[in-house]
Amino acid sequence: MKSFKTALINIRRMPYKSLIAIAMISITFFVAYCFSMLIFGSQLILDDFENQPTIMAFFQIRAESEQVDQVVKTLQNEEFIDSVKVISKEEALKFYQERQENPLLLELVTAEILPASIEISTTDPEYLTEVEQILMKFEQIDEVVLQKDVVDQLVQWTKSLRMVGIVVTSILAALSFFIITSTISFKIGNQSKLVNILRIIGASNSYIITPFIYEGFIYGFLGSVFGWGSMYISFLYLMPWLNSFVGSVITLPPNWEFLAIQLGIGTCAGMFFGGMASVFAGKKLIKK
Repeated sequence: MKSFKTALINIRRMPYKSLIAIAMISITFFVAYCFSMLIFGSQLILDDFENQPTIMAFFQIRAESEQVDQVVKTLQNEEFIDSVKVISKEEALKFYQERQENPLLLELVTAEILPASIEISTTDPEYLTEVEQILMKFEQIDEVVLQKDVVDQLVQWTKSLRMVGIVVTSILAALSFFIITSTISFKIGNQSKLVNILRIIGASNSYIITPFIYEGFIYGFLGSVFGWGSMYISFLYLMPWLNSFVGSVITLPPNWEFLAIQLGIGTCAGMFFGGMASVFAGKKLIKK
């Protein structure tokens, strides 16, 4: 407790340097939290696309129901097929009528001129190409629409986003580490007389640097909390736009369990990060 009080006194003695350190850590965690939220959301979108039917096969207009059943049975015998949904001509017409506003086109289009189709989802996106090859063997199949490219682009986008987040956060973390180290080093150097007195009376190195380690903990804790708070406020401000963009795919805002875990992990990481920077600065100066 005494070391913690000493850390608070050290912060009050040089408030501007302490505020700079806290501000830099806050920016680092703000960026990290934002990227973690983006990666989490993009993964949910990717999972939604993978769980939806990713292949649509359209039959020839003259295809009989027996031919449609034959294709469905063939697909259902494959282990990697998750589900097969048949859309009849009548269902296709109803689907068209719900989305068509032109009265003239509604009168001209009938179920007889619309093809039946099937929607297929696989247990894993890697089987999409194999399903496409199976479908193309049937003469009654007129067209196959494969959404694998969309899924692949989402996977690539998620990987790129994760990589950019790691690089940007690492750069900011390195700058934060440097600022904390410099701040602690300056404070220890400014108290060199006190450090020498403590050494003379037999104080150990750990006793001398413990208050500065607590100071690093405080920087990490406050930086994480402020960074998370800024991220959450920004998220609430942008939520109406985000709901209009991805509201049909994922539920916003995220559940409180995710936010609590995010804040908990970030705060622990921030305190560890601040403590390590303080240990590094303290040992380096005490050796001198």
